[in-house]
Amino acid sequence: MTPEETIRRALESEASTVDVRPDALSTIRARTRRRRTRAAVRVWLGAGMAVAAAVALIFAVDRPGPAPLPGSPTSTPTASAGASPTVAAGPLVAVYWSHDDRLVREFHRAAAADTPTDRVRAALALMFGTAPLDPDYTSAWPAGTAVRDVTVAGDVVTVDLGGATSPSALATQQLVWTVTAASTLPEVRIGAGGPVLRRAPAIDTLAPVWLINPQHDDVVRGGRVEVHVAGFAATARLDITPAVAGYPRDLTLAGGSPAQREAQLTLTVPPGRYTLTVTVAGGASDDHIVVVE
Repeated sequence: MTPEETIRRALESEASTVDVRPDALSTIRARTRRRRTRAAVRVWLGAGMAVAAAVALIFAVDRPGPAPLPGSPTSTPTASAGASPTVAAGPLVAVYWSHDDRLVREFHRAAAADTPTDRVRAALALMFGTAPLDPDYTSAWPAGTAVRDVTVAGDVVTVDLGGATSPSALATQQLVWTVTAASTLPEVRIGAGGPVLRRAPAIDTLAPVWLINPQHDDVVRGGRVEVHVAGFAATARLDITPAVAGYPRDLTLAGGSPAQREAQLTLTVPPGRYTLTVTVAGGASDDHIVVVE
């Protein structure tokens, strides 16, 4: 639309409230400029908020209390019989492991860490120095790999692994996902001269399905088990052993690619030791033992 057409339409819309004086045209032009300025500010602020929300969303998946789906119960990792590889009272940090050549995640206790550098050190100490809670999970890194130094400069976390060379693609992403989860920074470099790395697409890297909560060997009191499932399929089958009435059953996973879909629910079961198994089309599965007291 040309400036003349804009002014003409503004004159028509303002005819009932603006007296047509010799300076009416300049008055309307001034009003139009103010409106355009306000609209531009709203667009700019909206874009900035969208960027911030997108950055937050990338790493929200790695917080101990994943954001619940609308109308769903909140799921938080429960106390575990063997979930304290280091300091029992420390914070939970996300650590990624290998399962069937894809990545899965557990939350482990770590020593208190206030800075991004300290959080990365704590997470990598767990990844390289402890075993996964789930015996089905492994590390893609060779035994004996150790962290010599961690530094942060801008958005890049540099991890010096000493003599470690030529890690596999899966091992590289295991480190990248763990470091970015701990630091909330998007870029990682292995060694001072290494290339800058980012998280590979989730759908190509993460397991087709995993049981976020309960974690393996969690101990739950009160008979209520908060279940949180994530995967890339539209549905997942949840089975429980010993048998519980109403199971197995299909769960609808909400969300969509490229992010994981999720489902949350609460089980009420009598005391006992149960195995929860989630399976998606194609046969990929994940199972955890939970003790209900």
